[in-house]
Amino acid sequence: MSDDQQSSDGTTLSMQFANQVINVANSRLEDGMDATLIAAGLRHAAANFSAFVFHRSGGGGDQELSAIVEDYFQAFEYYLDRHAPEPAAPAGSLKDLIEQAKHEI
Repeated sequence: MSDDQQSSDGTTLSMQFANQVINVANSRLEDGMDATLIAAGLRHAAANFSAFVFHRSGGGGDQELSAIVEDYFQAFEYYLDRHAPEPAAPAGSLKDLIEQAKHEI
């Protein structure tokens, strides 16, 4: 198996696992748990397990830690953009506003 295929398979498996975790979070949300508590729990779990894997795999220095933090920031920025509300549609021209006011009177 090539390195590219292993990387692709690993990405697929990690995304499948992430979706399973999100499904659990969505279930807890449906049960009435506060979304901020769910998010805090997910961050805690991610930090805990990432630290465990970091040390279990032999640790490393600042460069290895920076790569982990950068990976998180990139994912967070991606999802911030993805989940951002759509910008409000422009209210229209002054002419449209005047016409609307005429019909309301």
